Amino acid sequence: MGRSCSLCLRCACGIDATQWQNVVGSDVQLNPRNWVVEMKKILLAGVAGVALITIAPANAADLGPLYRAPPAIVPVRVFSWTGCYIGGNIGWGWGRDTVSIPNLGETTGVPELAGVSLPSVTGDTKGVVGGGQVGCNYQFAPNWVIGIEGDGEAANIKGDVTDSVSFTNPLTGLPETVSGTAHAQTDWIASVTGRLGWTWDRVMLYAKGGAAWAGDKYSADLPAFNEHIETSVTRPGWTAGGGLEWAFWDNWSAKVEYDYYDSSTRNLSLPGTIAGVPEVVPGVNVKQTIQTVKFGINYHFGTY
Repeated sequence: MGRSCSLCLRCACGIDATQWQNVVGSDVQLNPRNWVVEMKKILLAGVAGVALITIAPANAADLGPLYRAPPAIVPVRVFSWTGCYIGGNIGWGWGRDTVSIPNLGETTGVPELAGVSLPSVTGDTKGVVGGGQVGCNYQFAPNWVIGIEGDGEAANIKGDVTDSVSFTNPLTGLPETVSGTAHAQTDWIASVTGRLGWTWDRVMLYAKGGAAWAGDKYSADLPAFNEHIETSVTRPGWTAGGGLEWAFWDNWSAKVEYDYYDSSTRNLSLPGTIAGVPEVVPGVNVKQTIQTVKFGINYHFGTY
């Protein structure tokens, strides 16, 4: 084999020349072909060992990224309408007031006019409204929102109507005409309502309905009799409406809302004077409806 072969065998296989001769020497002398086979086996084992030594560090380097720590998971901030809020609003209102006198005998105190009714008169009112609201929401299932809200607005919704009413005087049998001017004014509106909404993340479309109250003033002037009558009343009723609300920044939202208020018909008595003499005019029916469009801003106390 020679010295170089001995060094090669020692490095590749860990077997020195003496051991090699003891193992294969006798067999080589007997059968030279067996020596060639054994030599191939040893060389292949040596080459495989060298390959493992060379490839292992490279593979270890390639596997390095597999052992890196996973990136931190940042939780996604989910918006919710759940929570309470307070805010303000401003808008415009318009209404219709219909006045009727079903029994002129009751109204005038003249028994002969009992059963005589006057045609109804309708007047329009309009003006600015503005105030505030407070409420709470609960979001569930997962896009539905239910809530309760109370709101109140100062108002300057007012209007006049001048009309002439003709009727037959049963005392004389002659036609008569009475002209007068009626005035209606709403000073405030309040309501307590339930709300039901459907949300698209930070946008909510909602409907609302509940009880309502209005602070009204009514008056009338009949120049022919030098008569002036007036009264102030708080009228209960109901309201229904809806709106669109958008949570535009952190805890703040903006909304636009439509509301319909109905106070039905109420029988009123109006105190006043006629020719300087105090009087009370009963039996005056007034039906009132009001509609509003309001723009509002809310601050929410929930966690968003």
